Amino acid sequence: MNKAKLGKVAILLLGMMIFWISEPLWQVQADSLKMEYKNPKKAKKGGTLRVGYINNGAFKGIFSPEIADDGPTLELAQFGMVSLFKIDPNNEFKRGGLADISFDRKNKTATVKISKRAKWSDGHPVVARDLSFAYEIVANKAVGSSHYSEELENIEGMREYHNGTADKISGLEEKDDKTLVIHFKKMKPTMTTTGSGYILESAEPYHYLKNVAMKDLVASDKLRKKPLFYGPFKIKKLVQGESIEWVPNTYYYKKPHIAKIIVETIDNSKAVAAIKAGKFDVMLAQSPQIYNALKKDKDLVQLGKKTYYYSYMGFRVGKLDKDGNNVMDKHTPSSDRALRQAMAYAMNVEQVTKKFSSGLSYRANTVVPDVFGKWNAKEVKGYKLDMKKAKKLLDDAGYKLQKDGYRTKPNGKKLTLTLMADDSSKSQEETIKNYIQQWKELCVHVKLLNGRFQEFNTMVEKLSSGSTDYDLWFGAWGVTPEPTDIANSYTVTSAYNNGHFVTKENTELINSLKSDKAFDEKYRLKQFHKWQAYMDKEAFVVPIAFTHDTISVTKHVKNMSLDPNKDNDLWVDVALTK
Repeated sequence: MNKAKLGKVAILLLGMMIFWISEPLWQVQADSLKMEYKNPKKAKKGGTLRVGYINNGAFKGIFSPEIADDGPTLELAQFGMVSLFKIDPNNEFKRGGLADISFDRKNKTATVKISKRAKWSDGHPVVARDLSFAYEIVANKAVGSSHYSEELENIEGMREYHNGTADKISGLEEKDDKTLVIHFKKMKPTMTTTGSGYILESAEPYHYLKNVAMKDLVASDKLRKKPLFYGPFKIKKLVQGESIEWVPNTYYYKKPHIAKIIVETIDNSKAVAAIKAGKFDVMLAQSPQIYNALKKDKDLVQLGKKTYYYSYMGFRVGKLDKDGNNVMDKHTPSSDRALRQAMAYAMNVEQVTKKFSSGLSYRANTVVPDVFGKWNAKEVKGYKLDMKKAKKLLDDAGYKLQKDGYRTKPNGKKLTLTLMADDSSKSQEETIKNYIQQWKELCVHVKLLNGRFQEFNTMVEKLSSGSTDYDLWFGAWGVTPEPTDIANSYTVTSAYNNGHFVTKENTELINSLKSDKAFDEKYRLKQFHKWQAYMDKEAFVVPIAFTHDTISVTKHVKNMSLDPNKDNDLWVDVALTK
């Protein structure tokens, strides 16, 4: 769906939609999908729009872009939680938003001017203190936000505040109620692009939250049950983890056509029957199977587009140190690059594609979705099924075959890898079992963590907490519109570097993307391709699929669009015709 561009990186998505295609002709159907439904019928005023969101688990429901780290919550919050800034077709900041931002390379500053139109859903104006407060929430260790990053540490005084040696962030200068000047240590080439991570694109209501201790914010009812928004809608009723009733924010500068939006999570297995029975007007987060089941329904329109997404297989090659930084651990079973590469070559993606993709997804060559065009290193081919090559890699690396049909480590000790995967769908479970069988053919013993598939939020907690009871996992990232920001997920300090991969070469390549040389786009592009080739060689994250987002829309909905340049106005414009 049209995600709010709220800044910083990837959000771990629900489920791991493992769907590929290996032949270009499979993509013809997906490429013919339209992004917008131009319903010629006259819109009526008011009405209730019923939105289904396919999700087999409960959404966390922390309505703060500085804290939320699960895709479902951000998807369900998009009706009220929007970006402060407008974005042009090249994903650059432009004027005309709820706030405008300008950059001064010489003085190493960014100036944010807040519009008089920006008001919280309780009527209070959005002010500069609200913007500063958002940075404090991300940086305060008591909150534990996963969005704190090296990019934000480029702000003067950010590190000192994060470490507790300063009680304010010196680089945030509130010139007046409507102006925030941000002072940087260095200017970076991607700062002017949404999602680069150097700028937060959201605010938090200081007047509403100031009396809540930072350590209590995550659990506070003010964020979980009665949050404030400056977008077009606000929450009227909430059933935690299940549904939200949205009504217009009367203080928003535009009046929506719709009088009420009820968004409800629904199990994957019940989604098709529900929309066919008329329970929903719009269905979000469709799997290819659901798209396939609905694409010929005459009462529905299918919209779709390539999305900023990649699914992947990750290997845990390290751990967190006492300071929460990522460090390599040569004692982890998956620390051997030859083993990682062999397991990638053993995956039978073509068979999985034919069974599950419905023509919507295709094999990923790198961790940079090809929706980014030239930024995707097409010369990097990724991993295709080659069992002969996979076995030779292990033979050459000294993995010996035993009487039980499995291999030992090169040191002669038993090799068993523990796999963590979520229970998002039946096809997901079938696919994982298939891969375990493929690895059995490779003579590598892989078992599920605790002998079962994991609940999604449990899996997210393990990935983010530095748990060491698994060796590999399957997941997916929704990434920001700034392509080189993808690399920032794999740094020494990144909370998203769940495999804890750290090498001198990786660090140097990532740093080169942020250097003064990188203001030259040709140089930045060259280095970014080098980084993708390095990631491919190391295979600690093996990209699996790029995909299309699809939604189902009933024919009495008007102005529904997947165009990302609709900015905050999508849900203002959507209307019903009956």
